[in-house]
This record gives sequence, C-alpha cells and structure tokens, in this order.
Amino acid sequence: MALEVWCLINGTSCSEAFPVNVDVSDTVGGLKDAIKKLPEYKDAAHRLTLWRAGTPFEPPRKITLHTQNNKPILRSSLDKSEEAAIAQSPQKEDDHLNENEIMKLDRLWITISKLCPLQEGCIHILVQPPQSATLVKLKSDQQNDIEKELAVILEAVKDHPVHVIDPKDVVTSQRKNLGRYYKRPLPYYRTAEDISLVMLGLELDKQATTSDGKTLRSIVEGDIGACSNHSIVAMVAPSGSGKTATIIDLATRHFVVYCVCSPAYAPVSSEFNDPNFVNLATDIEEIYWTAVKEQGKQLDIDLEVKACAKERVELEFLARLLFLQFLLNRNPKLEPLQFFREQTNGGARPIGLLVSKLKEYENKAIEDMLNKVQANLHSILVPRKLGLVIALDEAQTAENGILAGGLISPSALDKGAEGLFDSKNEIKHEFRRGFLTPLSATLSSIQATLVILGTALTLQRAEHVHSAVGKPTNFIRITNFPQFNEKDVGELISKLVDMSDCVIPPAKRRKLSGRARFSIGIVHRLAKTGHLEGSKQAILDEAVMNTIDDVMARLKEGVRTILYNDQTGDAARLLSRMVLAYHLYGGKISFSSKKQSDFVDKALCRLQQVPGDDMHYIMDEPLVLDAVEEVLKASGEDPEFKEYLVVQNLGVTSTSKGNALEPLVRRSLKRFNGFHLVELPFLQGISLPTWCDDLKLQITEVKTASGFGYTGGVAADLTFLTECPPGKMLVPSSGTRPDGVWFFSDTRYAGTLAIKFYSSPISQKFHKANETSSDLRCCFLQKDGTKINESLQNIRSRFENSDTCSKLKGTLRIHVEIPSVQGVEPVTYVKRATGVKDVVDDVMEDVVEDVMEDVMEDVGEDVVEDVMVYIYLSNMDTFFYEGITDKKTEMKQLKDLIKFVSGPR
Repeated sequence: MALEVWCLINGTSCSEAFPVNVDVSDTVGGLKDAIKKLPEYKDAAHRLTLWRAGTPFEPPRKITLHTQNNKPILRSSLDKSEEAAIAQSPQKEDDHLNENEIMKLDRLWITISKLCPLQEGCIHILVQPPQSATLVKLKSDQQNDIEKELAVILEAVKDHPVHVIDPKDVVTSQRKNLGRYYKRPLPYYRTAEDISLVMLGLELDKQATTSDGKTLRSIVEGDIGACSNHSIVAMVAPSGSGKTATIIDLATRHFVVYCVCSPAYAPVSSEFNDPNFVNLATDIEEIYWTAVKEQGKQLDIDLEVKACAKERVELEFLARLLFLQFLLNRNPKLEPLQFFREQTNGGARPIGLLVSKLKEYENKAIEDMLNKVQANLHSILVPRKLGLVIALDEAQTAENGILAGGLISPSALDKGAEGLFDSKNEIKHEFRRGFLTPLSATLSSIQATLVILGTALTLQRAEHVHSAVGKPTNFIRITNFPQFNEKDVGELISKLVDMSDCVIPPAKRRKLSGRARFSIGIVHRLAKTGHLEGSKQAILDEAVMNTIDDVMARLKEGVRTILYNDQTGDAARLLSRMVLAYHLYGGKISFSSKKQSDFVDKALCRLQQVPGDDMHYIMDEPLVLDAVEEVLKASGEDPEFKEYLVVQNLGVTSTSKGNALEPLVRRSLKRFNGFHLVELPFLQGISLPTWCDDLKLQITEVKTASGFGYTGGVAADLTFLTECPPGKMLVPSSGTRPDGVWFFSDTRYAGTLAIKFYSSPISQKFHKANETSSDLRCCFLQKDGTKINESLQNIRSRFENSDTCSKLKGTLRIHVEIPSVQGVEPVTYVKRATGVKDVVDDVMEDVVEDVMEDVMEDVGEDVVEDVMVYIYLSNMDTFFYEGITDKKTEMKQLKDLIKFVSGPR
C-alpha cells in the first residue's frame, strides 16, 4: 500500500514541505533513500538524518513550523536528555513509535508500517542536513593550547557518574536467584541482578597462544614503553572459543579500549553492545555513498573513502582515549578492570558526547589532540607498567558488514591499475576489501597494541588485516585456543555453583566438551530456576538439557549459514567427510589442504593434531558433529553421508589424489617399520630379489620437499631425489609423478607409491599410467613415461644426469588400485631389466627358479630388479594389516570404509 509522507528540511518554512511516496512495507532506510533521490532536495537532504515529527501544518501558508510553546522545531532545540535517552534505548526490530513524539529515526530497518497511522495535515518527517558550520581550528600548535582545548571538551562529560555496585547487593541477589546452588559471587553486568559470566575471563587459566607459544598478555607487556611499531594481533577462532574471555582477562591487568564492531543501523548480537560503533559505521557508509555520487571512478572512490574513513576513525578513537584520560584525571589510581566496566556500563553516552563535540574541530586539530592524548596516557601508564590495548571484537562485521567489497586491497593498488579489473571492468573479487582495511590501517598507527577478534569465515581472511597495515613484521596471529574436555566441564561448573547432592552425568559432560561457553549456559539457567523447590538433581538435569538444546540450535544455524553461502559445494562435501570421519575414525580426519583444515578449525570446531601423527587431526566437539549431521540430513542435499563421500568427494571418474586415501596409505605403510622386506605380508608367496633379504622398511617422516627444508617447487623434489636421504618419504608434486618416494638404508634401492581410488574398476589406460607413475626413472616425464614434459625439460635433464638414475638397482613399487582393474589384473611379480631394455617382462610368480638363475648369468651385475606390488580390494588385508597392534582398530575401520565405498551401488 502506497503512503504519502510529508517531509520538511530542518529550519525551513512549511511551504517548502514536500511529499515522498513510499510503500507501507518499505523501511525508514528506504524512505531516506527516496528523499535523497528527489532532484530539488538532493543537496539539502545530502547525508541527512531523519526525525519523526507529527505537528499540524498548512501548506499554502508561509509560516514556520511551531511546537505548542511557539518555538521552531529544530534538531538543535530538542531536549538533550530525550535525545540521549533515545540513543541509549534498546533498539529492537519490533519497536513501535509513539504517534506524536519527536524521535530520531536511527533504526533504519524499521518498516514504514511502524510509523502508521500517519496523521493527515501534519509534517511527518523532519530532515536534518549535515552541519555546514565552520570547523574549529586550534589557535596554535603549542601543547598548552591543545591541553586547554582538551579540558574544554572534557567539560561535556564532567557529570558522568561513576558506575558503582555494592558487592553486598550482588551477593544478596545471587543468593536469592541461585538458591541452593549459590557458592560464590559471580560477575555482574549493569546491575547487581545481572550475571555476566563472560566477565569471568579465563576462569580455568587456560591461555590462547601463538604458534610459538606466546600469550596475548606477554605480547602486550612486550609493547609497554614503545612509542611506535606496536604489535597487531589477530585472534581467530569459532564463536565461544574464549576470544572475548581472553580480552577480559587482559583487562584485569592492562587498559583495554574495547569496541564491538557493528553494522550501520543494526547492532550485532553480542555480550556488549556498542552504539557508538554503530554511529561510526553509519558515518562510514555515508562517506562511501557520497564518494560514489561525487567521484564516480572506482579508484577515485577508494582513495576518497579511505582518506575520509581515516579521519573519522581517528576522531572516534580520540573520543575513546579521551574518556580514559577523563577517568584517570578523576581517579589516578583507576584500575584497568574498572575502565572496562565503565565502557560497557554506561560509557557509551559520554563517548558519544565526546564524538559530537570533536566533530566541531577540523582534521588537523583532531590529529594534534590525538597525539597529545597519546602522550598523556603514555606518561601515566608506562611508569605503572600498564599496557594500552585497542580490541576490536566481532571484527568480521567490519570486513563483511560495512562497505563489504567496496574498497580495494592496498597491496593490489601498489601493483598499479593493470590487473585490478575483470572483464566487466569491475574490481576483481580477490582484491576487494571492507571497512576493516582502513580501520585497522588507521588504528595500527596509534600507540597501543591492536587486537582484532573474529571468527573463521572472515578472519581466516586475516590477510586483509595484514595487507591493510603494509605487511608489518609485528603482525601476530593467535589461533591456538585451549581444548575444553569433559573434565574441564565438571571443574568449571563446580567452581561456579554448589554441586553438592547433584552431578552432571559423564555422557552430558562429554556432549558439552569443546568450549567453555557450552557449559556456562547451565549457570545462567540455574540463576533463573535454582531457587525453585524440588529435587536439586532434577533442576540441574533440566538446566543441562536446555543448555544442550540451546547450543545445538545455535550451532545448527551456523551450519545452515555455511551451506547457504556454499557456492561450490566444497563446504557440504567437507561437512560430510567430517561426519564420516567422526563415526568411523573416532573424530580423526585428514585434510587435503591448509585451507580445508583452517575452515573446520576456525569456522566450526577446534582441531587437535594427533600426537606423533602428522597426517590427522582430531575433532573433539560432539555437539558440533551432531549439529552438522542433523542439518545435512534435513538439507536434502544427501542424507547418505557415505554415498555423498563416494560420489562427490572422492569422485566417480577421478582419483582421490590429495584427499582421504593417500595419506592413509602412507601412514598404513609406516606401520611396517622394522620389518624385513621378505617379511611383509603383501610380499609373501613370491620369489623376491636377493636385495630384499637384508633391507628393512624404515620410514621415519612423511613430508613434501618443502617440509624437509628444500626450496624451489618441483625443483625441490629433484634435490630430494638426487640427495636420496634414507628413511624419509617424499610426497612429490604432481609433475614429479609418484604419490610417494623413499630410499632404503642402502640408497641404491628405493620405494614408491602409486595410488588410485575409484568407486568403480579402473580402466587399463589409467592402470598403465599408474604403473608409469611408480617408476622412479620416469620422474618429470609425461604420463606415458617416455614423452618430455616441456615445462620440466630442464629438471628432467638434470635428473637423468644425476647418480640416482645410474646407481638405482631396484625399487619396491606399490600400486594401490581400489577397487580393482578392468580386464586382466596383474599380480605381484618381479620386473627385471638392464638399463631401459627389459630382459624378462611380466615374469610371474610361478616362473621356475633355474630360469631366473640363467637370466642373472646372462645380464650380470647391471640387472635392475623392481618388485611390482598390486593391492586391490580383494587382497587389501595384506596391506591394511591387522596383525600389527599399532592402529589395528583404525585399520579395520579404514577397510570397512573402503569396502562400503567400493561395494555395489
């Protein structure tokens, strides 16, 4: 239904009121856009703010809009306390606006229907253009003058009350609410009645660390006293892993300027809301659209927006640092935790007032004042050995929710315009950035440790932060967050509440393991039900059940989001593999790339590397896997996870190279370490060359060439193959050809792997290619083993001239071809040759011994003897061998999977 909304530019006469036609289902944001589109008002309404009015007017008459007390309705004449109350009021989607009140419409997602009924004969909307007043300049650059100006600005917040809660009130309230479960005072939030368990910080004293073991606290303390080049820390982990808890723990010892990144108009859901960041985001969006209107060209827009965003960010954080200076002026012994509480408990209003006041100053004055405030704080905090930190929580919102894709990577701009644009003359996707880029770049120049907290699906894009600050050497990632096992669940709950006469069953504790946040919900529920009469165990059981249900609901919503945003199907396939790995391998899973493991580790659940096993990770969050399984079953994509793995992940007509089977084959082979070759189960029943008698299988490490310290891509493989380090298995690049290469203690002898895993019998063509792949002498050639690979011709030439080819006397060539080969299947045999000419080709295991002796006499010592091993579904028990105690259960599970994958469809 169409509505006619009458609008008036602030300070103009009613005769200049104008109507805008909108639909009742449109939003306030849509109304704002409609006003800006009117040509006659595009300048007056530029970067406008809307206020709800409801005052009668008579369009034909040239009068000024009046209120009942006969004063013009101007934004500046609104009652300041009312404006502040509006800014601090809860912003909910279903808020209804009173019919005749004057109210700032900063909740742009509210629909026009919420403004109805629109009274006829009234001005409905008062439009506030941006200030056009001349900005204030400082009289001089003298430090005394800046200090005096800062004192004037701080007068705006002089009446800010200190947030004080009587601890006795907290205890009284919590004893009442928790009843028999009360054990100790728990952290409060705004009032004595609020329990805020996130304020516990790191209750179990488990610190997140960098890859080299540094904690956030140690990094911050290393920055104390520095005047520049402070650390920039990206903390990346799934929601609930303890990022915010780590910041709160830090805030007990050091001053933390804490921000919650929120999109324009609608704060994200978090433990703490930050209305001032909402206003910052709104201003940034306005800056962007102004630049789009005025500049037109993408490179010019990017330059203008980044420059203006820098100025606005500096102003915002000057206000936040000024608030800290204000509190320190009032109380020189202010404790860091009290500052954190002040920011989150009422500090938004004084910070907002400071922002408004600072907007009256020109940019040069803001820069001078920011430098002065930093110097003041430095002189106060350093003698007390206190650090200063800026923490950006929910940082993914700044990347994906504010100017998402609207800006350009600075590193891409450094390369010039060539290559920036795609065929549609738009910036290429990989070079697009959001507000996080100028935000982090600006904050990195402030004298404080910058901490950026986010979740995986965005801050696995932590390189966006990295590029924004010019790839500094002080950029640090903290991604190793401690695991939270079922023992920790019991310990945490017992620390917080009285668990006498009740217990959380082991199965429930197991469900809640993974993250501390999963368990904390129990305490929140007990705070609502603990005072009730009845069985203490029964009340606890219900709280545990409701907590699990709530966690599951949130996890499933996250999985649905992942599937919804999955454009390629890769995420769905990986989720299916996770479920399968959890059920078949006790949570163990291997990943074909760092990107895959990062996706799981930071988007869904924490991963642990298996001790002593560089092939697998453990997923140890049962609720996450339950949520993934339920969502996949309900999604309709494929309720049969094993079928999904077969058809989509391993492929019908392609090998599983780099996926599930290859690392498992390599790991399975290592189980035979210490066996003489003649003892290997898959080499029984054939006459082996004499070189197999004394050699043992001993593979100590399985890595790529770079993992072994070699550099140069495919050339690194060549270096490995010419140096022939014994006992180390190389996982070669695709151009090298085999799927695994190692040398025995006598390096004249080697071993190779060639692996193909299909869901149907392998063709003879691909079987022959697999045999060529296992031939070490055919490295760096094409698939047929004879034609030159032109891109590797130089490397091939160097390999042919190396000692490796000339001295190689024999190779154990293991072909794993699941499920089988079409037509005639070769069986394990010994292939003998001199140089490149076969003497006996296809000598089967039943060839008599005296013929072999005649052959040996004919060819002399130059004979090359390769043992050709073939592992199929029919004989895989000899390779995935259960006669070894090590990983016996895993071998059975692996074979069950392979049988299912390769069985009738």
